[in-house]
Amino acid sequence: MSKRTIILLFILFFCCFAVEASADVSFINNIELHEKSITLTINETYSFEDAMSFRGDLDADDNGNVNASEVEVYRESYLLNHKAQFLEYILIDNGSLLLEIDSTDLQFEGAEGLVDTSQLNVTTIVQYGAKSTISEGNHSIWVLGHPLIESMRFVLPDGMELVSYDGLDNASRSVQDGRVVIEGVSGIRSFAINNTPAFEYAAYVTMQKKPFYKSSFFLPLVVIIEVLLASIALYIIKNNKIKNSQ
Repeated sequence: MSKRTIILLFILFFCCFAVEASADVSFINNIELHEKSITLTINETYSFEDAMSFRGDLDADDNGNVNASEVEVYRESYLLNHKAQFLEYILIDNGSLLLEIDSTDLQFEGAEGLVDTSQLNVTTIVQYGAKSTISEGNHSIWVLGHPLIESMRFVLPDGMELVSYDGLDNASRSVQDGRVVIEGVSGIRSFAINNTPAFEYAAYVTMQKKPFYKSSFFLPLVVIIEVLLASIALYIIKNNKIKNSQ
């Protein structure tokens, strides 16, 4: 058995163990790219024991009941202490194109009430600003993954096309409102560092500006030009016939 295979099996073993240990939590991540910004939305769903444990963290006075003020205190503390870490979640062009965090938000659904095992939903929204445009030329985006992410969805900027992807299992491609969308389960990305195989839970997507001839308006434009040229040619032929008949 090769060294690369042993390493991969080792990673898969611990990933499976993590899934078994936290089967009551699931994540859905949406990454929407624009001309000079990125919106990362993380939807977390907690149920059973994990839901009770999360509510226990929210219940600051340990009275077995979570109120709105406790949720707000937790929200403000989390955003204050974790804002910087979101810069480690996404890299553009392997970090050469700098990102900054414009805003963060944390929303709860079903958090208030008794500390019990009922479902709890948490949504994190991070708005990134880019130092330069990402809707022109060639770019790559790296996004941190996790074995509990059931879906990672990328929406490319308008006018960009997908070149390749890695670290997404059971992936599907589609076009929505004229923009390319790729979606799949968070998987293991394989790559090389100094010719040495390496693995990580992350998605890596490369994209490029869509060529002019692939634009939706290109074919109609060609038809219009052909009709125009045909009309001009017909006009010239007709004029020549009139001149020759005089």
